[in-house]
Amino acid sequence: MSTTIRIDRLTLPIRIGVLDREREGPQTVVFDIAMRIGPLDAGDYVSYAPIVEHLIALSESGRHIDLVEEVAEEIFAFLFADDRIEGATVTVTKPDIFPQAAGVGITVERLNTTSRTAS
Repeated sequence: MSTTIRIDRLTLPIRIGVLDREREGPQTVVFDIAMRIGPLDAGDYVSYAPIVEHLIALSESGRHIDLVEEVAEEIFAFLFADDRIEGATVTVTKPDIFPQAAGVGITVERLNTTSRTAS
């Protein structure tokens, strides 16, 4: 048995991109995250709040990130510090790049090799 904790369409201004125009200021970035959690002890839970707070802090920091892949890997590092998270899928979308598309970006799925259930 497993549970999926989701964060859907978390939308934040992030300084991201390699093009000169992307370096001028923040752009809208949408995050979709699904965390797979194995069986937990009674009363134990995994909260979505710390990852939301982490991404809000990233947004507010003004730090520039070149690639959506880099921010996805940063999210995995943050998530997998919790060994109760067995795996996750992270989607990072930039919705304002092409007017013809709802967005462009990446989806990455990873297993947490340090999770309680990893063998």
